[in-house]
Amino acid sequence: MIRAILLDKDGTLTDFRATWEAWMPGMINDLAHESGAEADTVAKAFGFDLATGRIPADGLFVTAPGHVVTAGVASAIGWPTARLSRWLAPRSHVVRQVMVPGVPQVLARLHAAGLPIGILTNADEAEAHRHLIGMGIGHLLHRVIGCDSGFGAKPDPRGAADFADALELPRGSVALVGDGRTDMAAAKGAGLVPVAVLTGTLGHADLSPLAEAVLPDITGLPAWLATRGIGVPAA
Repeated sequence: MIRAILLDKDGTLTDFRATWEAWMPGMINDLAHESGAEADTVAKAFGFDLATGRIPADGLFVTAPGHVVTAGVASAIGWPTARLSRWLAPRSHVVRQVMVPGVPQVLARLHAAGLPIGILTNADEAEAHRHLIGMGIGHLLHRVIGCDSGFGAKPDPRGAADFADALELPRGSVALVGDGRTDMAAAKGAGLVPVAVLTGTLGHADLSPLAEAVLPDITGLPAWLATRGIGVPAA
């Protein structure tokens, strides 16, 4: 029986491509202009395809925590990492988080069912809190764990394991819901139940071998929980 839910943020609560692909071309061109680097060099360092306007599913921006991406891009353009962090911070703060439709409602239903809800993200904790509050769902969350919260970044399983352990729940009674391979690996490593959603960059064929269930998006959680014996109040 599932007794708590741990959620990834980008690509799970939000539509990953709708959120980031609209912002990245302008940011990349601005950074290229300011740094003197070629735009293609900057894009490749981020893991973005300027020709298609798409983020490859296996690109660094998808698979790595923010500080790793920043360090890689800084090296590519010849800037100190701290300088690039200062340059990116105000720009990333204003990225509009495109929520998956129905997220506030489904989280409210899970909360009403008495299920503690956590966030496990490869964003830093402060950024995650800022986005979640801006999305109007911060009050529904039991805990937010970022890549800088002391457990490492996914696929490191320590943050997932600590979420379950701190609640004094068997790890197999906690579902970890995410859109990426790093989410599924963290769940498996911690002994949580891996559940995948298709609102990131990967498809069903990529995720089905790694997850107990693959849902179109997070709003499918109540129906999936019903198959595990958990009743979730109607919206």
